[in-house]
Amino acid sequence: MARRDRYGTARKKKRNALFAPLSFLLVCVAVVFGMGVFFRVQTIEVTGTESYTPEEIIEASGIDVGDNLFFINKASANSRIYARLPMVEVASVEPELPNKVVISVEESHALAYVLSGENYWMITGGCKLLGMPMAPEELTGLIQVVNVEPVEPEVGDIMQVSQEEELKLVYLKDLLASIQNLDMGGSITQLDMSNAANPTFRYMDRFTVRMGSNDNTDYKLRMFLSAVMTMAQDEAGTFNLSDGVHVYYTPD
Repeated sequence: MARRDRYGTARKKKRNALFAPLSFLLVCVAVVFGMGVFFRVQTIEVTGTESYTPEEIIEASGIDVGDNLFFINKASANSRIYARLPMVEVASVEPELPNKVVISVEESHALAYVLSGENYWMITGGCKLLGMPMAPEELTGLIQVVNVEPVEPEVGDIMQVSQEEELKLVYLKDLLASIQNLDMGGSITQLDMSNAANPTFRYMDRFTVRMGSNDNTDYKLRMFLSAVMTMAQDEAGTFNLSDGVHVYYTPD
């Protein structure tokens, strides 16, 4: 009797050992089947767009109604939007259960413009090329960057220059980023990159600012803004920020 019980127990353990992985497999199949059937995209919502219609954003993303929510490649969708729509600076694709996708975008905004051949190109603070203006008034309020020229410009690309001007471009990117960060763009009319070791710009049409070498750019501009706040409204002159520690001012 005890022997039969031992055999019965062994057979039961064997059946359990076979049944457990089979049960797990069936559960996995049921889950995958459920995901494929029930979690389908029904709504695609777009936020933050100004230059493009929601339909253009959705088409660029490659996401369609009916796609499986769990199999959407967010990174690929983000990259497609960014690559195909040059005015988009940042794109974020987020699935929301049970059947919705939200696409949030932040658009690029022109901060400056450069001359390539006979054409002006608008650029962002990161030197992304946004295209040529459709009308001259589109350049109003933008910084005119002189003495650095894009090579083979294409809409949506980051500006490229000749090998001889690479140091200028590096400095230009840092300088425009700081100008944008400090919200100075509307007060600067021209930025001269003729000297990669000492670019200059015009501020409020009253001050010429000499930057010196490409170091502590953000700090230099903050010192300059603090100094300007102490100036009378009719003063004009030249600021030298070259040493990165002191602000030297010479009145006109």
